[in-house]
This record gives sequence, C-alpha cells and structure tokens, in this order.
Amino acid sequence: MKIRFPAIIILAFLFLFLPRSLHAQLVNIEKSRKEAKPGLQGHIDLNLMLTQNTRQIFETSTSAHLQYTSGRHMTLILNNIGLMRVEGDNLINNGFQHLRYNYAIGDGFITAESFIQHQYNSIRLLQRRFLLGGGPRFRVYEADNIGVYIAPLVMYEQELLDDADQSRTDKFKGDLYISITYALDERVNFTHTTYYQPDMAILREYRVASETGLELKFTERFSFLVTWNMAFDSHPPQDIPELFYTLRNGIKYNF
Repeated sequence: MKIRFPAIIILAFLFLFLPRSLHAQLVNIEKSRKEAKPGLQGHIDLNLMLTQNTRQIFETSTSAHLQYTSGRHMTLILNNIGLMRVEGDNLINNGFQHLRYNYAIGDGFITAESFIQHQYNSIRLLQRRFLLGGGPRFRVYEADNIGVYIAPLVMYEQELLDDADQSRTDKFKGDLYISITYALDERVNFTHTTYYQPDMAILREYRVASETGLELKFTERFSFLVTWNMAFDSHPPQDIPELFYTLRNGIKYNF
C-alpha cells in the first residue's frame, strides 16, 4: 500500500523524540547531498520534541532540500526553520538558507564548489551570519557502498551578534571538511561529517563541528533518522558555552 504525502504529518506524531540541547552554529550540508541522478530530487524533514521537567519545552523544526543535476552541474538549495516555545510563550527561532553549486572536473575526482549562506540563531545570540565561499572537493575513495570525500574550502564570513552594541565581524576563514558515507544495505545508511573552520588571521580562533547520522528506510519514500551533532567554538559570545551537542530523531520524506 502506498503512503501518500500528507501521512508524513501523522507519522511524525507517532514518535516521542529524545531530549536535545541547543542548536549548533555550523550547518552540515554533506548530509543533504543525494546520489547524482539527472533531474530534480529532494526531501522534506520534520522534527518535533516535547520536554517536561522544571519547565515545559516544545520544539519543532522543518527543512526542505532541492537538488538539480544536469551533466557535470549540480545545484543544491536548502531551507531550514526551527521554533521553540517555553512554558507556552518565549518563542525562540533559528534557521538558515543555503545555495551551493558543484561542477565535476574530469572523471569526478575533483569537484569545484561554491556556496552562499544566510543564518540566524537567537539561542546563540546570532542575529545574522552571511557566508560566501568555495574551493575544491576531492573524492578520496568511492565504491558501491562507501564514499570518502575531503574539501579544503575558503570562505568570507560576516557576522552580527544580537547584543547591546550590535557587534559585527568580517573575517576570512578556512572551511575544511571530511565526509564519509556507508550503506550497510539498501535500507540502512550511515553518514559522518567533520568540519574545521579556523580564522585565517588568528588560527587559535576556530570552530569544529561533527555530525553522525543513521537513516533507516521503511518505505521507498519515508525514512526514520537518528542524528548526533557536536559543535565547539573556541571564542563564543559572552555567556554562551563553547560546546554544544544535539541528539535528534526525525522523519524524512523523499521525492
């Protein structure tokens, strides 16, 4: 029996999501890539969380992914929005919009990447972050069920914090990442990505983020996701922790 698209809303409410910490600042794009097939592909994710301890916290997030591939060209568009409600009010929001273009060179061992991103996160006092960057992505190893990729990118970062003096920073940063994908079989997939983003002018200031994910496909269209995130910022805004981590369950609809 086929499951129609509106069923994603019903299925999402069947799961009680594990508690999670506050959101990290780095955005993992690698997990959103799909196998390069000609034409348009995409997926929609829906996550819900309800926590009751000293306070009641309700959190929801949704993300949409579109990918268009034609020959050596690939364009990726991402949009993510998250909302948090504490004790019935105190709405907190975060999200990002990301556009990435890839061009495969030769047999695809090297891919030229460029990207632009806008991000905001009131939890981490981030009013606005704008990124523009690019560089090469290398295919280190690829087989039927495993892939290893590394990319030493460079980016320009403009950041505006939501504090009293509206402090703004403009920096050139490195954006080095390694990505590993492994398919146990056609229904079980593991992914791991680690990012390292140093300030090009002050190398002791950097961010590190890591994400490990498990995807279990229970129909052609629907998957269950378990994701672990960790992010470290060597110089966060005042009163914001250096280390953040997240454990999340969710539903994914592919089209």
